[in-house]
Formats: sequence, structure tokens, C-alpha cells
Amino acid sequence: MTKAFHLLPLLCLLAFLPTHGATAQQVATQNALATSTLDLSSPDGRHLTLTADALQSLPRQTVRVHNPHTNADEAYQGVELSLLLARLDAPLGAKLRGKGLAMYIVAEGTDKYSAVYSLAEVDPAFHSGTVIVADRMDGQPLGAEDGPFKLVNTEDKRPARWVRNLASLQLRAP
Repeated sequence: MTKAFHLLPLLCLLAFLPTHGATAQQVATQNALATSTLDLSSPDGRHLTLTADALQSLPRQTVRVHNPHTNADEAYQGVELSLLLARLDAPLGAKLRGKGLAMYIVAEGTDKYSAVYSLAEVDPAFHSGTVIVADRMDGQPLGAEDGPFKLVNTEDKRPARWVRNLASLQLRAP
């Protein structure tokens, strides 16, 4: 056997090192690039993709919450989820009744972590809490660990349904 034949397995292995040997910073940067858009969909096939710039141009709101994990009060800025769902013609306000009350939202992050909210729970006409798609915390853009988008709910006692690196919001009907 020739030396070149013995080197072939090693060369094949080396071809995979750039992707498998990525630093944590490189992975975070790749994740940030992959999640710079937010996909919204509805049961009737409507689809909307929002960029960070598009989200910035919508009416904004600030919510203040206490995060028991960090034992800190935090101020998140973003867009109310009901405003985004209205762009999908979700039945909100006076239109939310009957079968619409069984509708729900699945929020999913890039890590496939997901949480469920009922449509009534995110409608200000039904619920006193506020659910926003945040892109800033305490006036600064969300870091790579949390952003660029994060779902935040003012009424949850624990932030278990706060979805970091939010990638999609799917409005569903049973």
C-alpha cells in the first residue's frame, strides 16, 4: 500500500474539523445569524417573516418583570404578541369567541425549546398580563444567549415559558 492510501482516512477526518471544532463564539454568531428573523404562521396557511428591523418599526412597549433565576428586576422592550398575531388575522378582542377560544400559540426557540400560550391569554381584552416579543433588555439589544428575540410574559411567576432565541410563533387551532 502507498503512503497516500494510508493518509486518506486522516484527510477525510480533517475535512470535518472546521465545523466540529467551532468555538463557542462562532456557534453563537452562527445562531444569531440563523435567528435574525422571526417566522409567524396561522392554521389557514398565512405566513409572515419579520426581521429585526421590521420588529423595531412596530409600536413598542416596555414591560418590567422580576426574574427569580437572576433575582433581578428586568425591563424588556419589544412588541406585544397580540399585535403580531393581528397581522395573521387572529381573532382578537370582540372577535375572540367560540372556537377561537380553543386556539393556541406554540412559541419555539432555535434550540427547539417550546412553550404554549392560549390565544385568550395573550389578548389584552381577555387577560391583564402582557406577552411581548422582546429584542432589548434594559435598553440594550439582547445578547447571543437570549436573542435576538425572546418571548416574555409579565404574569408568569417563573420564566419557564419565556422562550429565548425565539425563532417561530405558530398560531394553531385544535
